[in-house]
Amino acid sequence: MNDHVVTAAASLQKSLIQSRVRARLLRSIAATLNDARDLIIATCSQESALTSEELAPEFARMTRTLEMFADVVDDGRWTRTAISPNESDPTKAIGPNHDIRSFLIPLRGAVIVFGASNFPLAYGACGGDTASALAAGCPVVVKEHPAHRNTGRLLAQIARDAIKSASFDPDLLCYVEDDGKDTASLARSLVEHPDAAAVGFTGSTKIGTTLISIANARAIPIPVFAEMGSVNPNIIFPGALASRAKDIARQLAASILARHGQQCTCPGLVFVPSNEHHFADVFEEELTKGAPRRMLSPGVREGFERSVAKVAGALGEDVSDHTAPSERKSPLLLRAPSKAAVELPEVLETEMFGPAAVVLSGSMADAESAIARLPGSLTLSLWFDESDVTTVRHLLPDILHRAGRIIFNGVPTGVRVCEAMVHGGPWPATNRPESTAVGPRAIERWCRPVCFQNTPEAIVCPALAAGA
Repeated sequence: MNDHVVTAAASLQKSLIQSRVRARLLRSIAATLNDARDLIIATCSQESALTSEELAPEFARMTRTLEMFADVVDDGRWTRTAISPNESDPTKAIGPNHDIRSFLIPLRGAVIVFGASNFPLAYGACGGDTASALAAGCPVVVKEHPAHRNTGRLLAQIARDAIKSASFDPDLLCYVEDDGKDTASLARSLVEHPDAAAVGFTGSTKIGTTLISIANARAIPIPVFAEMGSVNPNIIFPGALASRAKDIARQLAASILARHGQQCTCPGLVFVPSNEHHFADVFEEELTKGAPRRMLSPGVREGFERSVAKVAGALGEDVSDHTAPSERKSPLLLRAPSKAAVELPEVLETEMFGPAAVVLSGSMADAESAIARLPGSLTLSLWFDESDVTTVRHLLPDILHRAGRIIFNGVPTGVRVCEAMVHGGPWPATNRPESTAVGPRAIERWCRPVCFQNTPEAIVCPALAAGA
């Protein structure tokens, strides 16, 4: 069945060649999803433990991203067309004086999409990976996420109906159900399929690295764009700590409590340049105002329990009341000296995916030593005042290599979908630090550059015509 699904999707690629076709397809899907908004949100809320209020902005992000990529396709700049005509003076050419014209074309085959557990709409069957792949001109095969089967099936059916209503073959977007009996074999079969061209994945580092290995072991390897683990450090500088510690603590607590800490950009580490300051007390007081809550799925809950036990164990803390199996989990704050954390990779590298964080206290020198050992993250936040600017500038060259998005005086949660956004970062945040999973440039993941040399004007495509 999976062999048929992937082959069917890939065989339809020629129908996506024209940009106006792809734009019309994306707008049709967005409009049909909007018509079913209430049903989609109700279904997702019942299945995911996310409230309707939490899902409303995510729903808007899903449909507006589809519309954004329709605009991107219409605009045409995403192809990065470049024209290098013959030099009038051949001696100025570096190498032979050929006429060279290049642009991006879609990868040949289907994009396999593995959606995220924490954003069943924005990273689900009709999320950003699907939207950007269709925009590029690639058909899509979505592997069902076991945490929200009903939501995924509903989204896929609505989208396929929209595609059919727009007079296209619905198999341009295929959906593979997962009964949970052998998810690993199902995932492998999709990645290994000869008609698969690329993989989009959002999830854990363990599963992401497994998919990368499978893709690399193929007879013809294919790219995997995996968004994985991220501890999202926050560094509070002395001036900011002295002037507005309570306000920063409240903002960070609110960021963690949003969606019960189950966001890829949730702040997990907080560096405080003091051993005596009461910042951690205020932070913990704000954090524990959050009520115990059911997590997204049993798998997410069990992963949270394991990661909390790992970090707490490294620190010698007893958190058995948080790690004991229970349906609802309470927010948790752990504390440690920055100096000690340097020798504890479990603390610096473990993403506690849920409502938990670690405050690391000590001198700025201790913080700098720990920062130098941080893994790559999606985000890194700097909290500072005017008196801290010199120190921030000193640290910035190293910090630039730690994350894809550097945030000044703000929390990392909340990702704007726009051209300048970078939702990616160094390993293990992603395996492809040159890419972004959010914004118009996400389309480039499903493309490759090709150039034409000395193209006869009679056959050159309009995008590569001189003066285009």
